Amino acid sequence: MSKIIDFIERHKYGILITIAVHIAIFIYFQVETYKEAVIFHPWEFNTAHEEKDNIEITPDQIQTPEEQQLLQPNEKVSSFVRNENDKRNRTNKHNINYTSSQSSSNPEQLEDDYEQSLKDEIRRRREEKNGKKSPTTEQSSEQQNKQNSKSSEDKSNKQTSGEAIAGKTMVSYSLHDRHPLNHNDWYVRNPGYTCGNVNGVVRVKITVDVGGNVTDAEVDESKSQNATACMLEKAKEYAMKSRFNYAGEAPRKQEGTITYRFVFR
Repeated sequence: MSKIIDFIERHKYGILITIAVHIAIFIYFQVETYKEAVIFHPWEFNTAHEEKDNIEITPDQIQTPEEQQLLQPNEKVSSFVRNENDKRNRTNKHNINYTSSQSSSNPEQLEDDYEQSLKDEIRRRREEKNGKKSPTTEQSSEQQNKQNSKSSEDKSNKQTSGEAIAGKTMVSYSLHDRHPLNHNDWYVRNPGYTCGNVNGVVRVKITVDVGGNVTDAEVDESKSQNATACMLEKAKEYAMKSRFNYAGEAPRKQEGTITYRFVFR
């Protein structure tokens, strides 16, 4: 105990100075803290309406009435295929199997005509490559002209007889003077139920050869609405599966469109 008292006695001035410094520092920070006053501004309700946000809405973000109708979940959409160039009268009669085109020929005759047209096309290409024109070619040309003439008559009859589906359809196409293979709409395939419970529209630009095969398909995003990745993929896939009629008078690369409307069940 005497040692502690001796230590304090020898260092009493140092101890007193240390305590005084700590007390001074404590008082300084306390005083500085009290000087930092918090200013409270009461809410003025009479100026609340004058506040403005910085959100800007561009014209592209505004949904038009046409787009609202296009994507309306409760709208009635049929599963038929529609030819956008079909000039027949449109109706919504019940118990009718609507088709995108009409033909007076039976399926067997259509198959025979298609097979013969392919043979004539192959023969013509071979002879053009060899630089020859045989009597068989001339006969084939006359036969092709007769078929074209008959096809024109059939097209004329299609536009003035029968009825086409009215309203929105899950599949529609635009390809001048062409129809699905054998006038069977199954060849313009429908992926409309393959992408879950969501509505959307995808338009695909297609290129079709003389034989009716789709050789190229590209999505037209400017004409598509609410399209998911699944819709874009399926639309292009099914467009490439589509088949149209042979048309010897058509361009070798004829351009058109197929529009797919995806709906939930």
